[in-house]
Amino acid sequence: MIFLDLNLRLAQLLQPHLQDVSLALVATCLVIYGDRINGYLKRMVSSWIFLARIAAFILMCTFGYGLLTLWTQPLFLWGITQVDLVYRPILILACFCVLGILAERKRHL
Repeated sequence: MIFLDLNLRLAQLLQPHLQDVSLALVATCLVIYGDRINGYLKRMVSSWIFLARIAAFILMCTFGYGLLTLWTQPLFLWGITQVDLVYRPILILACFCVLGILAERKRHL
């Protein structure tokens, strides 16, 4: 009973910060998998001249990652809000744990 009350209280405390939590989840995913995106871009532009490769990298970092963040953050937020209030803290903790495990496997930690 105490655990359920504590969990519900935590869920209520997290409620106004769900946008930030979903943004943190998206940013963490981009950090973990950004090397794959950069590798794909590198293969695509490897035959281009030096200045074009630099321009492509700058555009990918500024607009590409920015758009990915802007488009996926609302999806993560929607997914979190679809979960019942009681289970949200557990879901958020589980998501960050899974991302931590993925980061460890990719040798980011």
